[in-house]
Amino acid sequence: MDFLPGKTIFSMLIVAMMLSSIVAADANVTGNFTDRSCFDMEWKRGKPFDYYHPATSQASGTYRGGLLYLVERHHFTDDVRNLVKGSTGAMPGDILFVLNSIPNHPAALDAYSRYEYQLKHSEVFRSRQARPTMAHPADCLFLRANEVFPSNAETLLVWSIHQFRNKRFTAAQQILERVIAIAPDYIEAHYNLGLVYVELNNATSARKHADIAYEAGYPLMGLKNKLAKLEQK
Repeated sequence: MDFLPGKTIFSMLIVAMMLSSIVAADANVTGNFTDRSCFDMEWKRGKPFDYYHPATSQASGTYRGGLLYLVERHHFTDDVRNLVKGSTGAMPGDILFVLNSIPNHPAALDAYSRYEYQLKHSEVFRSRQARPTMAHPADCLFLRANEVFPSNAETLLVWSIHQFRNKRFTAAQQILERVIAIAPDYIEAHYNLGLVYVELNNATSARKHADIAYEAGYPLMGLKNKLAKLEQK
């Protein structure tokens, strides 16, 4: 899959704006999803912490990386991130621990999405899990992240990847349009939106966002190749 988040998803940098019009528009990207069961889960530290707030990674005296370092060290190891095995228990328990501490942790949201996808589509993967079902759908975790800390470009970008992964291209398009409204120069968003428009057979819009991405020096050629094929039809 060439629909990639880019290295910024896993960075600590974010361009975010809190505008009431954008918050209202975000409600439009939830579609018909109504399962809010994950909202009933308790926060591990009494309240949610924002991945992008400096305090979340501020040294605590015991750990130089603060809460983020502590949570990732014990619950978001490479094995957890790569869906190999849990760290403190069966999967996806450690991912949920991260998200019940830092609900908008981008890599954890993506890992949970990938875990759900593998459970649905890989019999081999499913047979290796101690818990072959999920208590909470990934859509709920994305919805919660966006409601607790709304209008964050990174959260929305990861959410759009989740939608794309599940072939919900119109939903991915709507979310990426919100990302670009928040951060107009976010090149990964333009690139990914171009890929979405290719899937929607909209060559004109795909070309528009492809040109923005490539003029800014975006290195991946997947969109260029797919768009060329679409334009030849």
